[in-house]
Amino acid sequence: MFRRVVPFLVLPPLLLSCGESGSLFTSKTWPCSLVTRADAELAVGEPVQEGTLSDPTTCIFNSQRHEGNAVTVQLDESAGREQRAWFNKERLRRDSRLIAGLGDGAVRVDSPTLSRLTFMHKSALVTVIVASNKQKHLGESVTLLSRTIAAHYGANVAAPFQASAPLLTKGRGAGTGPASQTTPVTLTQALPGPADTKTGPQKVLSLNPAGLIGTWHSRVSQGTTQHDMLLVVKPNLEWSLSSMMEFDGVLNAEAGLWSLERANTFKGLGWKGTYRKKTADSFSSTGSVQATWARLATDQNPTRIPTELWKLRRDATSVPIFQIKTVDPDLVGQWEGAGSYAGGSAAFVWVIKPSAATDLLIVESLRGTVQTKDGLVQLQPIKKKGQRVSVVAIYDHGFTTTDGKTNLRWSKFDPESTEDRQL
Repeated sequence: MFRRVVPFLVLPPLLLSCGESGSLFTSKTWPCSLVTRADAELAVGEPVQEGTLSDPTTCIFNSQRHEGNAVTVQLDESAGREQRAWFNKERLRRDSRLIAGLGDGAVRVDSPTLSRLTFMHKSALVTVIVASNKQKHLGESVTLLSRTIAAHYGANVAAPFQASAPLLTKGRGAGTGPASQTTPVTLTQALPGPADTKTGPQKVLSLNPAGLIGTWHSRVSQGTTQHDMLLVVKPNLEWSLSSMMEFDGVLNAEAGLWSLERANTFKGLGWKGTYRKKTADSFSSTGSVQATWARLATDQNPTRIPTELWKLRRDATSVPIFQIKTVDPDLVGQWEGAGSYAGGSAAFVWVIKPSAATDLLIVESLRGTVQTKDGLVQLQPIKKKGQRVSVVAIYDHGFTTTDGKTNLRWSKFDPESTEDRQL
């Protein structure tokens, strides 16, 4: 099973020109004016030198004590198509984190000793980097510093948003990763009272389970993997949950043996097994993914995956191939299968390209009923190993669930907000 490994950070095109004497980018604003020395010291967690320009667009605050520890601010006020294309690609990275309420859009990528955040403001791109082997909370530090810089630059700065943690798993890997550190919510169901009262919010002894009827969606991240979750509650209060994750990688398939290395991980961390061709449009696989596969036409929707989830999938990420890989021509195409993998039983869609780049989509399912116990509405799985969760709040177009440790917010699924995109 894959383990989360922080990949080598790929710097944006504008950072690659820092060492050149004649930068291709220009800045009307002096980048060192966007951050104070005190702000930089707070971010890196130690005393720093005064900011100096490495080129007209880049200001660096180097540590006074430890070589390599520094705060870097880069400003490109003439961001063209190339820089914007890079920014959009960064937002699709599996290890990136979108930061809400900062500029016209912001994305952050973290590693153990470096965090980089880039936000847009009108036609400008601002990149903030905090590099330190002493600071324990680099992600929070670079986000806080970026908010300060955005305010100085006149960009939009909204209140910070606390992401929800994963929920409704079947016990495999639950409670691990950053999401497990989310503060638990209290199992108290409270709704605001009428506007004309003076007593404030009133405790509600019970919620009407009928308010959960419908189709609901939530999106969470575990490590570098993103999960789209679809919850359907029927009028008879039976529910079904489908959780979809997808990743890209590099495939080697030849002479009945296959191996898959996930993108952005160290070599050797991957899945492998055997395969056997049955017909021109079917094959079977063993090993890390045990399934029987049927070929899908380019414009054909899978039959084993809810249509709503299929439409929510992300565009496939282009994977660079640095080594010569062999792919059996008979396996090239788009395949649908059902079987099991390291996490349990699931449905799959596997896209295999002639270049050896591959995308694998995994969908797990769970069913149950809505029950009310001691005035608390609960989603009770049919399977004994399934995690029971409670509904703690319901409001317009959504509700929040918890298992007592983590919580997850669900929103009403809007089919018009999705586009049927090609993997």
